[in-house]
Amino acid sequence: MRLFVSYARVDKPYCVQIVETLEVHETWLDQRLYAGQHWWKEILRRLDWCEGLVYLLSPDSIASEYCRKEFDLAIDLGRQIFPVLIREDTPIPDWLSQYQYADLSKGITPEGQRALLNSITLAEREVRNDSLKLSAIAPEETKQPTVNPATVIKAAATAMENGQFDQAVFLLKQAKANGYKSRFINLDAILKEAEEALNRQAYLLEADREYKQIVELIDHRPTQRLGWEAFQEFHKHFPDYDPVRLALRTPQQPPPTSTGSFPVVIAEPEPARVGGGGSHSNGTSDPGEMFPNRLLLPLLEWCNIPSGKVSILDAEKDGKRSKHTVEVEVFQISKYPVTNAQYQAFLDDPSGYANVAWWQFSPDAHQWRMRNPQARDSKFKGDERPREMVTWYEGLAFCEWLSYRLGGKICLPTSAQWQRAFQGDDNRVYPWGNGFEKDRINTLESEIRMTTLVTRYPNGVSPYGVFDMAGNVWEWCRDSRAPSHNPDEKQKRIVRGGSYIGPHQRAHVAFQFDLEPESYHASIGFRIVLNR
Repeated sequence: MRLFVSYARVDKPYCVQIVETLEVHETWLDQRLYAGQHWWKEILRRLDWCEGLVYLLSPDSIASEYCRKEFDLAIDLGRQIFPVLIREDTPIPDWLSQYQYADLSKGITPEGQRALLNSITLAEREVRNDSLKLSAIAPEETKQPTVNPATVIKAAATAMENGQFDQAVFLLKQAKANGYKSRFINLDAILKEAEEALNRQAYLLEADREYKQIVELIDHRPTQRLGWEAFQEFHKHFPDYDPVRLALRTPQQPPPTSTGSFPVVIAEPEPARVGGGGSHSNGTSDPGEMFPNRLLLPLLEWCNIPSGKVSILDAEKDGKRSKHTVEVEVFQISKYPVTNAQYQAFLDDPSGYANVAWWQFSPDAHQWRMRNPQARDSKFKGDERPREMVTWYEGLAFCEWLSYRLGGKICLPTSAQWQRAFQGDDNRVYPWGNGFEKDRINTLESEIRMTTLVTRYPNGVSPYGVFDMAGNVWEWCRDSRAPSHNPDEKQKRIVRGGSYIGPHQRAHVAFQFDLEPESYHASIGFRIVLNR
């Protein structure tokens, strides 16, 4: 049977696997080259060619207006429809509810594969017995969806805010193919950001799908050995994806016995002293090494910061600004700013944001929390984007909660700690050195005009491997520029590092300003430190 496969580009790795299971049929999938009219003509030609449409169902494909357009055209042509659920969190809309779908959301299982192939086989018989010739598409009557230059940037920006990078890439490439130009908007920069975010999103989805199946194998004794072997191979392809820290307890596999099998021994890591942590070769550590069998948050890793001195610029007084030197003890700082996914764990935990115990560090914090029982949504969606729209009170409450959950002393960094992690020993003005380079940082000069993934700039890390200390979002510090830093006192609190909407001069190490602790903005986030 001739099959047209409709899918969201973020799901492409899994789509390719599914297509391989349909090898006895002729299949075609849209490679999404986004070549304007040429792309649309090929879509029309292939819909006219096919006998059935395989619709891979995910939140992204359901939200895609172009997947919906392919579906509607296939219906109009009388093509057979074969929905396939590929992600468990997919809401099935009313216009699809009449169709029975094959479930491959937990992997390409024999049951799911059999259901899909059986439905195709039955439909193939109907098509072969149908004596009516289906009418061909008239391209001149089925025009390509138009791109309105006046609204395309807004639509693409909204899609990126909502984490719909597939839609954003499509809109931007269609705009480019239609000759969209602007004197002030760098379309290529926005498109590059959307494509990189889309590729990262696809990478994480593929990793998560494979990882869950491996964990299932490891969790059942008869398949543990196969699970560990699969994890070793998985780790070669996805070295940074291990949310339950299997790498920390991978068994030391002895040589096979004469029967070809060997016992599996799971070695749990020894808990280290709080603040010490097991250290990676790059100077980072993760909470699983320090606090085994406790809460693990994605991308929560620590960078070790040695003791040293920093010279901090004081607030202006009588038209002059002086400096003072601060001795900073050894501490650890989070490798990345707190992300949407990490903060969401705080919101979702019944004993998290809703627990008033975490807001008792000052009377003002407690009163603010009573007036604000609900957290504001982050403006920019996506698990690996920095969490913004967070007040100083909320940042410190997150630290109180995480200290309890991990068993350590976690807090917002002081301004001195933040600066020490930023510049190291050589008084550099940017994390990487003294000269501004726009490909290392998300500031106004990047022309992206929104937050980026916290992993986006590996060439912009500080001397200790800390990401995003300059640009992306401002970061709350624990202290103020007033003589007393006591959290019981309502004082303005320092923010540092610059943001995506500010010029690079504001990301300079010496630049800082202070805000009321109840302030929030889409350009302000925070990171955390682990003190000894």
